[in-house]
Amino acid sequence: MRALWLMPPGAMQFASGEDPERSLLDCHLASVRLRTAVAALAWKRCGNQNFFWDPGAVDAGQNVDWKAAKICVIPKYYHDLSLQLWLDACAAARSSGCRLVIDICDYPFNKAPAVQEFYSQVLKICDAVIVNSERMAELMAPKTSRHPLVIEDAIIGAPRKPDFSPGKRLELLWFGHYTNLPYLVPCLEGLVRFAMQRHSRLTIVTEEGRGAEELTQDIQARFAPGFGARFIPWSLEAMRIALRGCDLVLIPSNPADPLKAGASANRIAEALRAGRFPVASPLPSYLPFAEAAWLGLDMVEGIKWTVANRGEVLARIRRGQALVAEKLSEKKIGRQWRELFESLV
Repeated sequence: MRALWLMPPGAMQFASGEDPERSLLDCHLASVRLRTAVAALAWKRCGNQNFFWDPGAVDAGQNVDWKAAKICVIPKYYHDLSLQLWLDACAAARSSGCRLVIDICDYPFNKAPAVQEFYSQVLKICDAVIVNSERMAELMAPKTSRHPLVIEDAIIGAPRKPDFSPGKRLELLWFGHYTNLPYLVPCLEGLVRFAMQRHSRLTIVTEEGRGAEELTQDIQARFAPGFGARFIPWSLEAMRIALRGCDLVLIPSNPADPLKAGASANRIAEALRAGRFPVASPLPSYLPFAEAAWLGLDMVEGIKWTVANRGEVLARIRRGQALVAEKLSEKKIGRQWRELFESLV
């Protein structure tokens, strides 16, 4: 059976070659890497086919075999895509007999008007609504007649050995999408004060051109050498190197912010998989990791606790890695996607 995936141009460039499913694992978009790629690979491994399609491409529609497709998946719609072309594609899939699956990993109803309009329309005609967290399911439930099904982000790769052995300089790491940077800024004053007692450096890994470069330059100019900062443009390899080189990972957020209330646990889980300890805000999806991290609103208090409790930190990382393997392995998440598709067709 064939699954048809509607893809934005930024992801479509990875869905090429002889093994597009595996190529998608290198995509810079976490939703594509940890959700679409994992689902498509699981579907393919059972002898099925995947067809990746950008409805906005010049030749869109010319090569779509609607009769062959049994499932149409919409991983994510972005505000800069053609609203009408994407709505037309969903309508064409539905009228051809495809089961329409909507995957939601960002709450769409506080975004651009085009995003809100797209989801308002497709939620009326879809056959299944998939979300990335229990909290997202609660947020989406009033918006659809379908019961939202939770399939979390997969964490890909083998765990690394837990480690917490800081040297004279404590290496702090923040990584993520640039929209999360505003949650880091309020922490800086406390980090500067902490660095007066313990030499520290903050590494920020995110997209270029989104303000992180200026932020790190300002920190470096004002507070070095006691508290230093550096910016590293995001890539999969840059992330691997940064995680190996840090002592702990900071993940500040705001549990009361509707933009982040439904976020998945992928950042805290990525840190644990890499053998590093997360100091994070208590987002709803992070609460299952309460015994595998430090969760609280004051990042500096979390850092102080971490430095003072090395043995417990290592024990918590090991507990966290076991939890990630149990809940978020590529095999388990892939099976959930496959079983969903099989139940629809």
